[in-house]
Amino acid sequence: MLRGTIPLGRYAGVPVGAHWSVLVILVLLTDVIATSVLPAAAPGHATAAYWGTAVAASVCFLASLLAHELGHAVTARHYGVGVKRITLWLLGGAAELEGSAPNPRADFVIAAIGPAISLVLGGLCWGTAFLAAGVLPELVATGIAWIGFTNVVLALFNLLPGTPLDGGRVLRAAVWKRTGDRARAALVAGRTGQVLGVLLMVLGVGEVLVLGQLSGLWLALIGWFLVSAAQAELTGDTTRSLLGDRTVRAVLDPAPVTAPGWLTVEAFLDTVAVPARARVFPVVSFDGAPLGVVALGELARLPARLRFETRVADVARPLDAAVTAGPDEWLADVLARTALRPGRDLLVVLDHGRLAGAVTADDLVRTVELAVLGKQAEAPAAEPRSQA
Repeated sequence: MLRGTIPLGRYAGVPVGAHWSVLVILVLLTDVIATSVLPAAAPGHATAAYWGTAVAASVCFLASLLAHELGHAVTARHYGVGVKRITLWLLGGAAELEGSAPNPRADFVIAAIGPAISLVLGGLCWGTAFLAAGVLPELVATGIAWIGFTNVVLALFNLLPGTPLDGGRVLRAAVWKRTGDRARAALVAGRTGQVLGVLLMVLGVGEVLVLGQLSGLWLALIGWFLVSAAQAELTGDTTRSLLGDRTVRAVLDPAPVTAPGWLTVEAFLDTVAVPARARVFPVVSFDGAPLGVVALGELARLPARLRFETRVADVARPLDAAVTAGPDEWLADVLARTALRPGRDLLVVLDHGRLAGAVTADDLVRTVELAVLGKQAEAPAAEPRSQA
């Protein structure tokens, strides 16, 4: 999940959030609609009317983005693929899935449903604007037509054949169906996405240098994002093929050193942290229930005088802000959605709400390196750890 994301509630059972960068696109869209689109299509109206219509059209477009991503999420759950969240951000939206499609058909349907929804919304808006011409106010009809146009453009752009775009996932499904090899299909789609991104970057820079149009910077930004995202997906698919069906249980520490939440920071440092020689700790309540995560680096920022009166639970990151997983989740899926920072983050493993163990960034790196060497990490034996 992008940091700085604001929760927007749950839709169809899926948590939805908006990154602060959504405000940037909202302002840009509103400005373009109010100062260019509406005055050109429907001249002669008051400035306030243009801006009011533009704000409404921009918000409706963001809602259509959410509908696009919800289509992916609901369809994924239909095929047994979990959905962690949906995040709206500067360049659109992303449904964060917790696994892979079970077969090429499911992969195709999950990918295709988003553009299909955008095309349907575009057609409905265009049809409404056309049929209601002369009935709806001119500005309203123009705003609806613009929403329809942008949804059609969104669908067509997303159907370009390269991951992370939906068209790239459609291509992956097709190659997977033809070859029976998902890893090869993912490689084809990822490489195509990188080529597509480079082409967009070249076109964007060319638009700036040759035509003097600053809008080319936006095209170059999208191209850069496609190249980066395609590389990330290629890395994830490579990791997935290396790790196979290994689960979190295979690498977790079943008895990690924990930080008692009821202790003061000073007492925790003296009795637990110093002897443990660890940097990040799961924080637990008196009855052993997991509360969150705390790192020595965070405690170091606490003034010395406060360490004697501040409890560990009061400075720990809460559990919902930490990285969590179940013991039987595929390790590759966890790695695909998690970037643990050494000395800062910890994968807290939960089993029916209870602490089942923990995985550090070093544990993950070691597991991947052993997989490259053709070896498998052995699960540590559960041994009691010293704790206050």
